[in-house]
Amino acid sequence: MKNKLLKISTMCVILALLISVIVSCANDDGNISDTTENIDAHRIPENINEPTGVTTVREMPLPESDFGGYDFTFLVREFNAGGFWGAIDIYSEEMTGEPINDAVFRRNRIIEDRHNITISEVRVYDIFGLTQRTIMSGMHEFDVIMPNLHYGSNFAAQGLLLDVRSLPYLQLEGVWWDQRANDMLSIANRQFSLIGDMTLKANCATWVIMFNQDVAADHGLGNLYDYVREDNWTFDTFFDLIRQVSADLDGSGTLDENDRFGLLTDNGARTILIYNTGEMVARKDANDMPFLSLNTERLIYAAQKAFEILGDRSNTMNAHTDLPHIENPWTDGVNRMFQENRGLFYMISLTVMHGMRGMDSDFGVLPSPKLDRNQTEFFHTVQPGTTNSIIFPITTQDIEMASIIIEDMNFESRDTVRHAYFDITVTNKMIRDEESAEMLDLIFNTRIYDIGLIFNWGGMGYLLETVFPDAGRFVSRFEASEPRAMREMERTLEMFLNLEQ
Repeated sequence: MKNKLLKISTMCVILALLISVIVSCANDDGNISDTTENIDAHRIPENINEPTGVTTVREMPLPESDFGGYDFTFLVREFNAGGFWGAIDIYSEEMTGEPINDAVFRRNRIIEDRHNITISEVRVYDIFGLTQRTIMSGMHEFDVIMPNLHYGSNFAAQGLLLDVRSLPYLQLEGVWWDQRANDMLSIANRQFSLIGDMTLKANCATWVIMFNQDVAADHGLGNLYDYVREDNWTFDTFFDLIRQVSADLDGSGTLDENDRFGLLTDNGARTILIYNTGEMVARKDANDMPFLSLNTERLIYAAQKAFEILGDRSNTMNAHTDLPHIENPWTDGVNRMFQENRGLFYMISLTVMHGMRGMDSDFGVLPSPKLDRNQTEFFHTVQPGTTNSIIFPITTQDIEMASIIIEDMNFESRDTVRHAYFDITVTNKMIRDEESAEMLDLIFNTRIYDIGLIFNWGGMGYLLETVFPDAGRFVSRFEASEPRAMREMERTLEMFLNLEQ
């Protein structure tokens, strides 16, 4: 086996639906209004954590197949300059003793032997550009492509992808597929991206809060897990703990990377922390049609509280804004600070936790806090710019073969790749205590995929970052951006509704 070298109408219906969308977005005075007590309406699909109709075994066996040694090729992302986000779940050259690599190797041998194919990958930095060029030129270069969700939504909006719900042999009700993603990634009952047991970067793209147990013990903060168990893990609790540990350790009179902070993070917290209260850029109505839902009183309240601590330079260290003089402000900045006991909390995507294996001090994992005790559930937004997803280009030549291979790879990943990630890599190599494993279960069972954040119509998904640190500017910025967002959403809906059945 070797890596493959890089080869170079319905307008009335639409209008009616859009009118209903706009009406559903506004109250009588034209603005969305909510309170801290009410986040249930149009929040997420019902019973999202325990979806009905999910099967644990295949209801229909896949057909026996012999594809004559076909080279089944994936297009995947290469690691970036910081060493993050490259594909680890598709191809393995040989067994190395590393759990995920070896699980991928074993899974691929099963699939290759069963269907008489070889599995290969093409790794590129510019997966967006290459995907767009090859599909729009009509070239069949790749059988399956694995971009992030932002890119996948862009390709879907251009009509460049196959609707996965129309493909044969994909048994999407199976537990090996992420049912939350299936419910939340569709529009007008059409779906173009898949998340399942073989897409490990969707796990890595989930944000967690690590805490340094030595720092917590030194400051007498008690058992932090108890806050979660006692339903008191809220913004106020989180922020109060952050403010208790910061100190000018070197006596320089200026807080920098040589000192201790209550919170280490980066710019992503400005959106993720707030969306993890259950607020969403867009929700969907009973017809599976999206509508903007960001401009709520509750979101503004959450932003005001979050911005207060995220903008507090005496308690929060931001890798993006506070460490520009460090070439890699994560690995050599906030990561190092956390490992050297100079940070209580580290709020970041799970992928960073892989770099903590050699940390001397013990650390734990906590969910994102609730806004207040009126919030009944935890939420964990999957970061769309870093997760990987499965898409099928319209240039796919053999749809039946592609469906069979992806269904079987994902099915076999449950007891191989997924097992290696959760049971070996996460819970044994990185997690230091049983309570953290319990917290990770909670986190992964409460993940959400915000369709508005993913499509980012009119820049709405990241509007919060543009007003930081003044949440008071949010309403005016939203109102200025809303017309463009509605136009872009209209174009997306038009494309989805006009797809051939």
